[in-house]
Amino acid sequence: MEHPKKLGRNDPCPCGSGKKYKHCCLLRETGRAETRSASDEELGIALMRQGKPDEAVARLRKALAKTPNHLVVHNNLGIALLMLGRTQEAAACFRAALAIAPDHFDSHCNLGNALVLEGRADEAVACYRRAIAIAPDKAAAHYNMAGALINQGKPDEAVACYRRALAIDPKYVEAYNNLGNTLVILNKLDEAVGCYERALALRPDLAEAHNDLGDTLKQLGKMDEAAESFRTALKLKPAFAEAHNNLGTVLQDMGRLDEAVESIQTALKLKPDYFEAHFNLHSLLLDLDDLGPSIECLKKAVALKPDSDEFKFFLGMLLDYSGDSEGAADYFDRISRGPELHRAKLDAWRHIKSAGKKVPLMIGSPIQAFQLGLAAARPSGLVLEFGVRFGTSIRQIAALANQEVHGFDSFEGLPETWHHEPRGSYTTKGVVPAVPENAILHVGWFEDSLPGFLENNAGPVRFMNVDCDIYSSTRTVLDLLAGRIVPGTVIVFDEYIGYQQWRDDEFRAFQEAVARYGWSYEYLCFSFFTKQVAVRLL
Repeated sequence: MEHPKKLGRNDPCPCGSGKKYKHCCLLRETGRAETRSASDEELGIALMRQGKPDEAVARLRKALAKTPNHLVVHNNLGIALLMLGRTQEAAACFRAALAIAPDHFDSHCNLGNALVLEGRADEAVACYRRAIAIAPDKAAAHYNMAGALINQGKPDEAVACYRRALAIDPKYVEAYNNLGNTLVILNKLDEAVGCYERALALRPDLAEAHNDLGDTLKQLGKMDEAAESFRTALKLKPAFAEAHNNLGTVLQDMGRLDEAVESIQTALKLKPDYFEAHFNLHSLLLDLDDLGPSIECLKKAVALKPDSDEFKFFLGMLLDYSGDSEGAADYFDRISRGPELHRAKLDAWRHIKSAGKKVPLMIGSPIQAFQLGLAAARPSGLVLEFGVRFGTSIRQIAALANQEVHGFDSFEGLPETWHHEPRGSYTTKGVVPAVPENAILHVGWFEDSLPGFLENNAGPVRFMNVDCDIYSSTRTVLDLLAGRIVPGTVIVFDEYIGYQQWRDDEFRAFQEAVARYGWSYEYLCFSFFTKQVAVRLL
């Protein structure tokens, strides 16, 4: 769960009640200042209500000068300082309150919130535990502790805390939404969707929940539903930059590239320092006749997030691709001394760059690999896909191919462990996606479904999309189709480069098949953004 650096009067109260600041701790145990004769304490609260935390701090300090041991003023001064992002000073105020009243529930919670904002999750958890010991039936402390546990890397424990908060307060909207976010971390996507739906049943106008629901639906391959969720979020909150960016990424996956560009550019107009959107936009602006706009996007992303090795790799690669090897060298030097993941990407780039007489085309979106691949493929033959899952890619291929397309998948997920992914990952739980009339699905493991298909369908392979991920499945497909893979066959590999173990999976299976069957090939295009390559047999 992300915590804002600066809290406003309309933001959720840091005590976790689910209410806004102005309706919760800003007023707790204090009155409202309505007249000029109000006390400094009351005026401080009124100023916070008006969104003037700087002036509120000054008034509350005056109040403390008169009554140094006023518990509530210390607590409210801490809240005003939190609104300004002055977390260390806020923490000192909450500690002062606790020195006066060691069992003050709100101050323990608020101190925990200040410590979370400082990145001191362990100490924050201790604060929340004290608050829970004081008032175990208050949902706020359980809710806040869940956020700190996530920062500690303990999502399972955070889930338990959110569930305890909801057991106390079944209408705690923010708890449902953040429970959904935590379940996403644990890859329990269907459960997460249920949480977002519960949050939205309680508060249909919560734009953040619509956005989070859209992001999860995207991961579940429900692109149309995801896009609709993002659009709903934007109707409720038109200046929601994150939702514009997320809608753009869904439209990109759906192959609607012009709309995707428009969405992400809108996000950047609203939030010019949105480094993730700059990075996403670079892939949509890739134009080999003019790489300048893409390079500028990456330069902005690196400037905004200088600790990102990923951004540096992409910028270095694009500079190298454009012929600026000197400009790329500095980034590559840093990458070569960095984490293994990015060193592996650099290794893959060097392979792609040296594999043929010229560097192949660089693309930024999955549909471009299908468009280029089908255009370059032999004019007739079978069009196949291995690894259909939610049907996103086979729908695009079917629209482009103008012929029957055959998709193969067990719909039961990975048949074996794949690096850190357990057996069964990526399952659709047997649910077969809806596909166009010219797409025909063959359900089962490749070794069971493909031989029978080949007995009944003659001819070479024209084009195939291999989204097998793992070495063994990719090898099975290539071996069974070896006699049908001929000059002019185009193969798009979906998971070929761009990750740490790239040499062990689809790449390895293909290179071994090349050696085993004496194939010659060329790379047509590649993308580190999508991890795809397209190869054509010669």
